[in-house]
Amino acid sequence: SKGWQVTPIKGGAMDSPLTMVLANIYIYIDDVFMTTNLSKGDILKELDEAIKTDSNVKISTTISQSLEYLDVTIDNNDGHLKISIYHKSASELYILPYESDHPRHVHANLIYTALLRAARNCSNVEDFHMGRLSTEMILLVKGCPPKFIQHHIKEFFVKYVSMSVWTELNSEVYQQLHNMLLYRPTKRDNKTQISSLGQLIRKTKNEKL
Repeated sequence: SKGWQVTPIKGGAMDSPLTMVLANIYIYIDDVFMTTNLSKGDILKELDEAIKTDSNVKISTTISQSLEYLDVTIDNNDGHLKISIYHKSASELYILPYESDHPRHVHANLIYTALLRAARNCSNVEDFHMGRLSTEMILLVKGCPPKFIQHHIKEFFVKYVSMSVWTELNSEVYQQLHNMLLYRPTKRDNKTQISSLGQLIRKTKNEKL
């Protein structure tokens, strides 16, 4: 009703912009991983203190040399982190069957984004190769014709001038591809930069007025 003001006592509405901001401040959205030089005993002590900070936030911890985080596997090899693709078995169920009513470009985008994700995340060409093969197998099971898959895989490597990664597992060319895609701004990054620039321009105009 008009004139009413609702004050949340506990929690927040999911559609509220403030709720997401607070969630990001907490950094407890789904999963978080970290590396540390502390001993196992010291880090367990720190984590126990963090768990006691807020009784409303439930935290479970895992300490290991290797872990699955979101859609990647992270291995600690003597202080060097190696990343490869982690395929969740449950997520394979949600890949569109080729015989669905969706336009063909949707299926083509599945191949492109899978290769893009693998090239950004995988630390070496061997892991990228295994990630690509796994994606191909999933697409074949979902009914994608082999020629369709091979055509769009080839388009990906032609676009980024890296055919030898596909045909020869060229490690040097892969590292160039990996670094280029890893540090290239995403669409979200570009949108954020444009928004920040727009705010800066408006602020400058207001100051001049």
